[in-house]
Amino acid sequence: MMQRRDAPEGDVGSISSEDLDEVLAAGNELEGSVVTPGRLLVLEGIDGTGKSHVAERVVRHLEAREVSAIATSEPTEGAAGRLLKRVLSDGVDPYTELFLFMADRADHVLWMRARLREGNWVVCDRYAMSSAVYQGTYLEEEWEMRGRDPVAWIMDLHRPWWLEPDLTVLIVDEIDRCLARVEERGPASKFEQRAYLERVQANYLRIAETTDGVVVVDDPELPDIEAAVLGRVEAMLGNQR
Repeated sequence: MMQRRDAPEGDVGSISSEDLDEVLAAGNELEGSVVTPGRLLVLEGIDGTGKSHVAERVVRHLEAREVSAIATSEPTEGAAGRLLKRVLSDGVDPYTELFLFMADRADHVLWMRARLREGNWVVCDRYAMSSAVYQGTYLEEEWEMRGRDPVAWIMDLHRPWWLEPDLTVLIVDEIDRCLARVEERGPASKFEQRAYLERVQANYLRIAETTDGVVVVDDPELPDIEAAVLGRVEAMLGNQR
């Protein structure tokens, strides 16, 4: 599995005529060969739905089909992602939280775009919908008094610059069952409270109803979820070949 790479350090120097000749020669060798652009698959859902497990399963399935695949997730381990994780543990207001998530995502988009150009399939655990529903839900009470929708606003903030997924799979399950799975991993975070998660999942479904390329999977058992997602992946492979 390919790991995330940082950009090389140092200044970009001038190119000599000899270097240019080598570049042109390499280009001539590659003339006529085309790298098929990769695909971006996103797994969304509240914690405890099994999306992280399914994301890993999708990568293994693609690799078995001899397709170069990379698993990634948000928040990332980049500079903005590390800062975000620190401030989340200390507590921060919803707007600061939202824009830190978006700063991390902006960096992540650049990285994913480069991987897709190389022909890789990128399987991402959480993306823009997560910010819309999690941070948007926190802002709902304040915004409702003004007759505005923070969930739609956050999605609209992404559209001018984000990398639109080829497929988003939203995994939906009963809240209590998800919380039971989360509790097995350790203490619940502020994002893992029942009343809050009910609203988050409702907002997920609301976005799915109005957004192209989003598939809702609500099978209760993990093997059934895997089968449903892998079926969609196979359909995409068939369309690409």
